[in-house]
Amino acid sequence: MKIITKFLLIIIIAILTILLVTGYSLNKKSSASKKNEISNFAIQLKIRNNQLAKIQKNLLEENLDINDLINNDEISFKKVQDNLKLIDFNGYNFSKTTINTELFDGYYLTKYSSNDILFNGNIGSVGTAYLDFYDNNKKIFLATYDGVFASTYINNIESFKKIRSNIKSLIKYDNFYLHDQYGIKDILAIDNKIYVSYINEEKKDCFNLSIIYAIIDEEILNFENFYKTSGCVAKDNSHGFWAAQGAGGRIEKFDDENIIFTTGGFRNRPLAQNINSDYGKILKINLKSKKSNIISLGHRNPQGLYYSKNFDFIISTEHGPKGGDEINLNHKPLEKIKNFGWPISSYGEHYAKHYSKKILDEAPLKKSHKKYGFEEPIKYFDPSIGISQIISLSDNDDEFLIGAMGNEIKDQDLGLHYIKLDKSRTKITRHNFITLNERVRDIVTSDDRNIIVFFLETTSSIAILEKKIEKN
Repeated sequence: MKIITKFLLIIIIAILTILLVTGYSLNKKSSASKKNEISNFAIQLKIRNNQLAKIQKNLLEENLDINDLINNDEISFKKVQDNLKLIDFNGYNFSKTTINTELFDGYYLTKYSSNDILFNGNIGSVGTAYLDFYDNNKKIFLATYDGVFASTYINNIESFKKIRSNIKSLIKYDNFYLHDQYGIKDILAIDNKIYVSYINEEKKDCFNLSIIYAIIDEEILNFENFYKTSGCVAKDNSHGFWAAQGAGGRIEKFDDENIIFTTGGFRNRPLAQNINSDYGKILKINLKSKKSNIISLGHRNPQGLYYSKNFDFIISTEHGPKGGDEINLNHKPLEKIKNFGWPISSYGEHYAKHYSKKILDEAPLKKSHKKYGFEEPIKYFDPSIGISQIISLSDNDDEFLIGAMGNEIKDQDLGLHYIKLDKSRTKITRHNFITLNERVRDIVTSDDRNIIVFFLETTSSIAILEKKIEKN
């Protein structure tokens, strides 16, 4: 009876949460007179999320999980949009007209939404998850923010089969499962293994970035520790606001023997310029020895990462402070350790004006990188776009898609950014924004680049963008 009561309460709260987020999403486009109403929706949503977190905490103490009470065996998605037309990325938005895919030369988008993902990475989101292809691009692996794993075939997005794991025996602090700023930060499938990055509480109120891995088994994942950044960043520090959301955590394959890994500084700004610290860096980690080397430093919170094996460069995206999101290029990354300037240089501004002289001396945010010996971004965004993952659109590695989160379409948030590089791949020659009205949390692509998969967290949705070639 106790379990049934909890289950009913969970269902009621979940329904209320969905209604609140739907109202919040609809009202984002309202006039200034609606700002108070939108603010109220956000406050109410935060309260509902906290209620869900308290229920989950109580259930975990009884060795139960709120996610299993909602749907024990799978994460279900329902098709909500089909065959939306996109000719190319040069300024064309999606058409709402259903197309004949046998004749269409370009991309089309199909979107699926889920009510089975309860925890999220942002107050403006219903649910957050990360994705990757595996099994020769036939299947998709999914990991929710709070450590629920599932998989499906690419042609069966409506039903992800849940995979049991031992993650709760490795990650034991409450906030991983409850709080919207902790949790999983990325996943990467390599051969028959899945790597998962997350924020780890190394000791009381002191956190690092860690990676676990498991052999992919669609019945159970037995994770083992793979890597953790050296030391930890304490909440109680002299550098101002501590921020779990400033962790970084992207993982990308570098070559057959190494991965690369982004780390943020949790808002402990001086760590990014400390060559002896793993924080505020892009690291190369050997898959066998698990030893790491610094590829670059001076990063605030890198949220997108891609390595071009064909042309030997890393392109990364990075959250700036207030303004100053960046796209950065690092050609021939193993030749020398490059410095991208944070927190000495940034085109953004501090969120607050009352920082102490100590903090302002540590983080002056000078409006040039090159002048102070740092690498200039190839583009920065002011206002910020809530920049996220980046993928390449071709083997030529000169066209890319970048996700944008944020909350304002007028600031080019909530959609996709397309960029094209010049022949030397050193500067942007074209940039377009494609509105989705969704926070794009993650993007993955098949090896042939014909299928692009997004996780859209505003409505807890997966979108499939598939390239079709006209058939003669």
